[in-house]
Amino acid sequence: MRHWMTGLVLAGAMAGPALGQGNAAVVEAILQADREFAALAAETDIETAFATWMDADEGRLVRGTATPVRGETQIRALFGGVPAGTLLHWEPVEGLAGSGDDFGVTWGVWELHPDGDRSTPPAGRGTYVTAWHLDADGNWRGVLDMGTDDPSYQPPQADPDSQSAPEDD
Repeated sequence: MRHWMTGLVLAGAMAGPALGQGNAAVVEAILQADREFAALAAETDIETAFATWMDADEGRLVRGTATPVRGETQIRALFGGVPAGTLLHWEPVEGLAGSGDDFGVTWGVWELHPDGDRSTPPAGRGTYVTAWHLDADGNWRGVLDMGTDDPSYQPPQADPDSQSAPEDD
């Protein structure tokens, strides 16, 4: 048991420096990629944004199933049925970069607006994590993305009294 604990402590000590604040310019580049990813989702649609920013071959979306959605074809299929006008908005809160300056992670907060209007309360919200790598062309691409719902968030319920009743003629 003691050897197992020692191994765990040593593994943590060695892995800790591998992913940290890293080069500030790299962290900012990863955060900027995430912001541009979110902007494309707002300007076009969720399908286009994920198909554009996730690695076409290796990009994986973890969505609560045993097998992640992988690659552009599966990503497009996942989001292809999302109703037009649905807005998935997110903003990165923090970024971390690996010591090799070609890998990093962003995390932040997302909101879903089925009506496409950020001024209305979201139907759902939560947090996300996206792992990024620098591709052969020097572009940041997502290799793994996953999000969780905020269990404390309760979307506002429609007020039944606010709906107009049919008028009597």
